[in-house]
Amino acid sequence: MARPNFITVPEELIEHAVALAEFFDDRGYTVRPEKAEIGVPYTPTMTCKRTSTTLHVEVDSAIRMSRLEEWTRYCKSSSKDTRVAVCVPDGVKRPAKLEANLQQLGVGLYIADEGTVIEVFVPRDVAVNVALPERRHMPKKMRELLGDAYDQFDHSHWRDGFKEACGVLEVEARRYLKSGVGSGRIVVLTEAGNVSALTSKRIDKMTLGRLAVHFARFRSPNHSDAVIARVLDQVNKDRVGATHHKKKAATEARLRKNVGHHMWQVVAALKELLKV
Repeated sequence: MARPNFITVPEELIEHAVALAEFFDDRGYTVRPEKAEIGVPYTPTMTCKRTSTTLHVEVDSAIRMSRLEEWTRYCKSSSKDTRVAVCVPDGVKRPAKLEANLQQLGVGLYIADEGTVIEVFVPRDVAVNVALPERRHMPKKMRELLGDAYDQFDHSHWRDGFKEACGVLEVEARRYLKSGVGSGRIVVLTEAGNVSALTSKRIDKMTLGRLAVHFARFRSPNHSDAVIARVLDQVNKDRVGATHHKKKAATEARLRKNVGHHMWQVVAALKELLKV
């Protein structure tokens, strides 16, 4: 990228700002220095955009909590993925309580030193308010299956976390269907009302959407079957959007609205699939 021209950054912080701009450019962001916008609380050192994420970054000689708290309130008011981070020179005092407060706010922290940038912790998408079921209350098997998805949510990668959880649901639904068909307990009907000849090979090729269709056609569904069928159907539309249409504004808005509820649904379905 061309060397950005910073006007409001103090001389002693210019090289840090340039290094940080290159840091984000290398990670696929489009970086705009000192972009002023109506309604934004301050003019940030740089605004970085990548797909649906906007990140406002301040390069400063100190961590100014009152300023960052106002930034966080602004981000929470947004209907889109809007984040904030601060970058300070190496050597600036960062007491443990201060870092804990930054993490609680969802503010990212970067340290710059002689052209090198260190990511201490990543900024979070604070405009998405998702409270997942507590992992520690789940059986070990569920914690194992959903571990990667929960880790993604913990790092504010909630879209990837949702897709990971849907992948787990898909795998376990296939296993459940194969077991039920193999034992003879589950009989799936065709659209015309005939018995469908399902093989393990056919089931292994089913997507979440196809599984939803087949679960809805069980001849004599029990309670677990009905719960799983309903969750597969309700989650699938947003799973398709998150995977194939993630750049569409309408898809993003719907997913942001629904993702928390969907995760609770996935957990409920997994309890039935695993009989826990």
